[in-house]
Amino acid sequence: MTDLDPISVANRWIEAYNAKDYDTLKTLIGEQIHMVHHNRGVDVTGSDAALGLMYGADEALSVKRFHSTRRQFTDGERVVTEHSWEAAATVEIPGIVAAGESVDLELCSVWTVRDGKVVEYDDYG
Repeated sequence: MTDLDPISVANRWIEAYNAKDYDTLKTLIGEQIHMVHHNRGVDVTGSDAALGLMYGADEALSVKRFHSTRRQFTDGERVVTEHSWEAAATVEIPGIVAAGESVDLELCSVWTVRDGKVVEYDDYG
């Protein structure tokens, strides 16, 4: 696999997200990325909005990480990853978690990768 391989890009995203390595995330996010967290009312477009969403989550969550990948495959452009996401909230996030509580969601994340950049990100769970 190369650095531009969609699975490599998705896995670098996961590693960078878990490490709060925004310098790496910036290199992976397409300028006009469309990011949707289905079932949770999040729908943003553009790299600044996507990064802002992640920065905001850092302020509201003392812990946030992907873990326990169960299955991952690609159709050549999209990467589908079945895994878990856990977080511990410092403030209430309506519809997701109360302040002081933890959440562990079973997710299906879908990255669309073109030329080594994520141009769409969707998750369901």
